[in-house]
Amino acid sequence: MLDLLIYREPAKITPNTGAHEWMICGKSCLAGDIFGEFLFDAPLKAGDRLSFQDTAGYTMVKKNWFNGVKMPSIAIRELDGTTRLVRDFDYDDFAAALS
Repeated sequence: MLDLLIYREPAKITPNTGAHEWMICGKSCLAGDIFGEFLFDAPLKAGDRLSFQDTAGYTMVKKNWFNGVKMPSIAIRELDGTTRLVRDFDYDDFAAALS
C-alpha cells in the first residue's frame, strides 16, 4: 500500500470501533507496511477480510517486487456479486521485472 507510505496518509477502515485493538501490518519489512492500529468488535482471526479505503489506485501504478513479495491479483467484483480475475502475477513476471 505505497499510497500510505508516499503520501503519509493513515490507512482507513470503517467502522473503526470496538473493544479489540489490533495493529495491521503487511508481510514485508518495508516501514510502510505498518498500516495502523484499529478497533474491532471481536478479535480478528485467520481468514477475516479487512478492506482499506482509498488505497489501491496508486499502489497498482507503483507496484514493485519488494523482497520478492508477490504482487496482488487484479480482480473485478461484478454487480451480481461474482468475482472475475483480470490478472494474476507469477514467478515469470518477477523474473521479467529483474532485467
